Amino acid sequence: MANSLWIKASSIIQGVSLLFLSSAFGAEPMRLNLEQAVQVALERNLELKAKKEELGVAEGRVIRADLFLQSNPELGGDVGNFKVTRGEPAFAKNQTNYGFSLNQEFEIGGQPRYRREAAQRNLEKVNFEVSDLERVIRFRISAFFLKLLNAQAKIKQAEQIVDFRSRLYEASKTRLSLGDILEVQVIVAEFELNKAKSDLISFQREYEELFSRLRTELALERVDVVGDLTRQTFPLSLDELLKSALEKRPDLAAFDREKKVTEAEELLTRAERIPNVTLGAFYDRAKQEGGYTAGGRISIPIPLWDRKQAELRQALALKSIANIHYLNLRQSIEKAVRAAYERFKLSEKDLSLYPGEVMKRFDENLELNQKAYQEGQIGLSEVILFQNQVIEARLKFLDTLTNYNLSLAELKLQAGIE
Repeated sequence: MANSLWIKASSIIQGVSLLFLSSAFGAEPMRLNLEQAVQVALERNLELKAKKEELGVAEGRVIRADLFLQSNPELGGDVGNFKVTRGEPAFAKNQTNYGFSLNQEFEIGGQPRYRREAAQRNLEKVNFEVSDLERVIRFRISAFFLKLLNAQAKIKQAEQIVDFRSRLYEASKTRLSLGDILEVQVIVAEFELNKAKSDLISFQREYEELFSRLRTELALERVDVVGDLTRQTFPLSLDELLKSALEKRPDLAAFDREKKVTEAEELLTRAERIPNVTLGAFYDRAKQEGGYTAGGRISIPIPLWDRKQAELRQALALKSIANIHYLNLRQSIEKAVRAAYERFKLSEKDLSLYPGEVMKRFDENLELNQKAYQEGQIGLSEVILFQNQVIEARLKFLDTLTNYNLSLAELKLQAGIE
């Protein structure tokens, strides 16, 4: 656990350092690997920042619930004029009377305990919602990054194919000058060269579209991605993944806390049906009588018409809704994990059809094929057919490797594994 926290802290520090260096030396784009890109996105995503501000709202609710009393004491005062209008003239004068009172309302139905429980569970819910949004952002950046690495690999391959086709075109012109082939073969070689250049432009266009979307996600203008598509092993079984999802998915935990919030709010509403007691003390000075009155008072509202019927009905409905949402999400998570696991196993099976260092073998075969044509051992149609087959196989391998990594990322997302 400590190592995990240290790794996360190091990644965040590294990401912040990269941002600082980028602003200080803006001439060079930031070079980010996958983990660094994720950390930058988590630091700069405005949706996540707004979500974190909701923690302040939830914390304010906790502060309110933790107050010793929910209402402030009420201090009252009164001043009155007493005048005798009958009797002897000696009494026909004004007398000023005054008094004051202090009242405090007390909850006697156990409301503070339920209010604190609801507020605390709500704070936990918002924390889990923040974690869930971070999880979604992490997956979104990972998907963009993997697709960009795929596009980068295809561009690199397309550049290599352009080089092969350029050499093939030059070789065909040489063989034409020696009278070894017909001119039509030179035309075909030139066409294949232009086609390879067109494919390169298409891959570059796809890369720029993905890159533009990644820059938007990262809120950065000058950035470059570094990394390679790799084969990653994933030993967890379906049962382990299901268990992990039900234990670790923050969205499910958030719905569980929402259930607890509604349960506490229902109990709070029931407690509020018990009338609160208001206790007070008063003092009245009556000069015309030459004395004063002091004492205490108690008041209790009579729940004759409003017995919290509407509030209780709402609380019961919200409790039922929260429970249904929780059960529905739990079922959806199990289905999503099973589906993601099946897709992952299929992509794993598909990738197993390509042995290790398959790209190196492709390159060696292309070189041998090119050399054979230059030496006149095979014809142009044969070399083009073979190269097209190898190109198709290489593209299929890159897509298979990318799909494997994407399905693995989705499986981790569904299982709640970072």
